[in-house]
Amino acid sequence: MKSRLIINPVSGTDAAPDYLQNINGRLRAAHGEMDIVMTIAAGDAGAAAEQAVRDGYDHLFVGGGDGTLNEVLNGVAGVDGGLEQITFGLIPLGTGNDFADALGLPEDVSEAINLLLEERTIQVDVGMLNDRHFINVSAGGFIAEVSSAVNPQLKTVAGKLAYLIGGAQVLMDYEHVTARLRVVEQERIVEREMSIEMFAVCNSRLVGGGRLIAPHAVIDDGLLDVCLIAEMPTLEFVTLLTSVSGGDHLEDPRVNYFQAREITMHFDRVIKVNTDGEVLDAADCHYRILPRAARFLAGDAPYASHASP
Repeated sequence: MKSRLIINPVSGTDAAPDYLQNINGRLRAAHGEMDIVMTIAAGDAGAAAEQAVRDGYDHLFVGGGDGTLNEVLNGVAGVDGGLEQITFGLIPLGTGNDFADALGLPEDVSEAINLLLEERTIQVDVGMLNDRHFINVSAGGFIAEVSSAVNPQLKTVAGKLAYLIGGAQVLMDYEHVTARLRVVEQERIVEREMSIEMFAVCNSRLVGGGRLIAPHAVIDDGLLDVCLIAEMPTLEFVTLLTSVSGGDHLEDPRVNYFQAREITMHFDRVIKVNTDGEVLDAADCHYRILPRAARFLAGDAPYASHASP
């Protein structure tokens, strides 16, 4: 077994270095040979992951949040056969740790490592946005503007409250966007146009540090869960957002929630789109799903239909 730990020292509240000695000792005791890469700049995690695949590694442990995991995932997927070769172990050191929750991994680092060392694996779906992979959620419009406003410095100071602060900063200036949609569902194709405040294309259930944007999402069902929130007055939108934490927003008739294998969106302007916390600009988004394409160490994986002992 050949393992690498990729750790983001500024993930979450900058606490990663405090855990490093404990993480290192416990993983080495279980896995033997292992090296450590501490990221310094954007792109380091992806480059270290890509090189690990080329050098024949079979386990990649990721110490960070959803954004660090996204970079590692894309580094691995950039090499032919990389996703088949690697088993991922996520150590939740981020601000939100939303995908760790889907895997049944607690935020307590020591408890999470206990579960990882049990070597229970699950094959999970991987989403695609154009040519980029994502594992948790890709969202656009208001929610991506908030992600852009929540910079690492704000996350360090405010933790999960950073998303509330970022939302308040964005809200007053945000304008809705018009989208043309082409949706490939299970047995039919639907085309429509609508004005939206925000959208989320989800592999997992949570976004923004625990908000239940996609209550019915299952991480290994071969489907994307899509949530579209239609244009509405600002105060009504604020009220609706408060219901997202518990998943109650699906009861609102202005929320369109469905499952799809593929969806294409064309917007009337360039907007910000978030993929697992990484923000990009796009006028066209083509989403599709790669069923059970990545292997993860997991806990009880409450939002999965299959797991192996």
